[in-house]
Amino acid sequence: MLYISYQGIYDGQNYEDANTPNQIGSAFDAGFACMVDVWRTDGVLYVGTVPNQIPVTEKYLQGRRFWINCKTQATYDWFTTQSINLYPNYFYQPNPNTNVTTSGGQLWTPGTVAVNNTSIVVLPEIADRGLFSTVKLRCYGVCSTYLTFIKRMRNEGEWY
Repeated sequence: MLYISYQGIYDGQNYEDANTPNQIGSAFDAGFACMVDVWRTDGVLYVGTVPNQIPVTEKYLQGRRFWINCKTQATYDWFTTQSINLYPNYFYQPNPNTNVTTSGGQLWTPGTVAVNNTSIVVLPEIADRGLFSTVKLRCYGVCSTYLTFIKRMRNEGEWY
């Protein structure tokens, strides 16, 4: 199963640093992939939240470990013109409560239930505070802010 940190948060801490290059690097160092919010304005790519966007180079976002959440249709349209080898994982989700298909063919699925074996379950902690739904989860991956806890529960068993 693929473990994807939500905005670089993987251990339920440092929310104030979410979507920053330092936090994203920390998630990578911990061995996780990372979902980041990305905007493209006036030819420049930005990561971060609306009031605190940080400019990054095109090369920075390249690679399989990035799961790029295009925050505008124009950003998504730009990614569709780029090589899938450079940016293999991106998607545009105008409604955060609906499933969308990523550029790699996975189903980005908010909630605790995987639709199929290509699903990536997103933020299961919202509906399941104890994260028990993740113990026997069978899907492509999970995107969460509590990945270290989920990974430990899955490795140590239901009793945890």
